[in-house]
Amino acid sequence: MRRLVSRIEEELKEQEICAIYDSELERLFPKTISPEKRKQRIKKFADEHQLAVTFYDVGLCAIFEPRTGEARERDLVLPLALAKRGGGARKRDRN
Repeated sequence: MRRLVSRIEEELKEQEICAIYDSELERLFPKTISPEKRKQRIKKFADEHQLAVTFYDVGLCAIFEPRTGEARERDLVLPLALAKRGGGARKRDRN
């Protein structure tokens, strides 16, 4: 856990936020626990280190930033563009 804290602290010295992707989070917060419990543990981790955390499409990444004033924790789900089916645009019937 200390390694993750050190990484976040170092990145926050150089920039305003630190993105930690799921593959890294999984080492300390395994996917074998329920998604809600996992999210709670990550929030607890952030609280213990005076950080705010934002989840981007839970399972994708968590954004850590210094906590300022009121807690800014929130969940954001980013829509993914759907691939078009059929390989191309439909032809219009011009009758």
